[in-house]
Amino acid sequence: MDIEYLKKDKYEIEFLVKEEDSAIYNLIIDCAGTKRDVEFVSKKQDNKIKKEYTIYLRTKDRPAKDVLLDCINEAEEKLVVFLNNLEKAVKKNKE
Repeated sequence: MDIEYLKKDKYEIEFLVKEEDSAIYNLIIDCAGTKRDVEFVSKKQDNKIKKEYTIYLRTKDRPAKDVLLDCINEAEEKLVVFLNNLEKAVKKNKE
């Protein structure tokens, strides 16, 4: 995975993600869309073959970096819960 910052201000972050699946970033974007401090969040994919896309986040009162980190943590928590539930389901299915 390669990430390149395109813009990094207090209330705006824009970065290009290269050679990476977008699933985890979709979780982060969905999370950011629910935050009160977020004015705008998007993911733009110019070239599906190259697996490159741009993430843009603009906030009002809280620094964009802080909101992004919160959303990353929330996405991680959701994935951990999913993995735990999947593991339980697999164990239950084996019984």
